[in-house]
Amino acid sequence: MAKKTTKLSGESHTRTIAKAISWRALATLTTMTIVFLFTKRIMLSLGVGLAEIIAKITFYYVHERVWDKVSWGKSKHPLSKLAVKRELEPEDMEVIKNKLKELGYMD
Repeated sequence: MAKKTTKLSGESHTRTIAKAISWRALATLTTMTIVFLFTKRIMLSLGVGLAEIIAKITFYYVHERVWDKVSWGKSKHPLSKLAVKRELEPEDMEVIKNKLKELGYMD
C-alpha cells in the first residue's frame, strides 16, 4: 500500500471544492437574478441556475487543479518539496524552528 504524504504547500482538494461552491453560489444567484429580471419567469431562472451551478463548479474545480500544477507566478517555499507522512504537531514545529535558527535561517 502506498504511503499517504502531505506536501508543505499547495491547496487541498477539499479547500478547492469549498472555494468553488462558495463562489458558484454567489455567481449563480447573480445569474438567476439577471435571468429573472429579463424574463420574469422564476422556473426558467431556477433551471438556468441549476444547470449553471453544476457545469461551472465542475469547470472551476478542473481549472483550479490545473493552475495548481503551474509554477509560474508562485513563490516557492524552500521546504515545499518535502513530503511528510503526517501533520506536524506543535512540538514538532518547535523542533524545526529551533533547528532553522541553529542553521541561521531564522532569527
